Amino acid sequence: MTTPNFADAPPLLTDADVVLRVEQLVGPAAADRTLWIMWVDGDGRQAPVVMPVEDLPRRPESDMLDGLAAVLGGLRDELVTDLGSGSVILTLERLGPDRVSPDDRTWVDALATSCERAEMGLRGVFLSTRGGVRRMR
Repeated sequence: MTTPNFADAPPLLTDADVVLRVEQLVGPAAADRTLWIMWVDGDGRQAPVVMPVEDLPRRPESDMLDGLAAVLGGLRDELVTDLGSGSVILTLERLGPDRVSPDDRTWVDALATSCERAEMGLRGVFLSTRGGVRRMR
């Protein structure tokens, strides 16, 4: 799959813009247990780097979440613009049933907590299954 370049795309100003971008970039699940991190600056522009984290465990592990919070916190200042602070969009991609599982809910809560710990804005947490993308938070 060729990843589109969204560096010159319109800014993500609304929740609908964010949902559409996740649908365009990640779409229905094609891989199992991947976390997609999309960086958004204070102007609402998506950074050209999208970070996939592959081979996630079924349930979040504290070391991984500590590392995520450190990465988010370390890049927080790089996303600040005159209009505001930056944020991330997180998408958990997994194969299997389309229904939301307890493990999915645990991941969503853990990811949101990592953003809070890093003082990083969160534009949304999404779940990608073969049935498509849905907003979880």
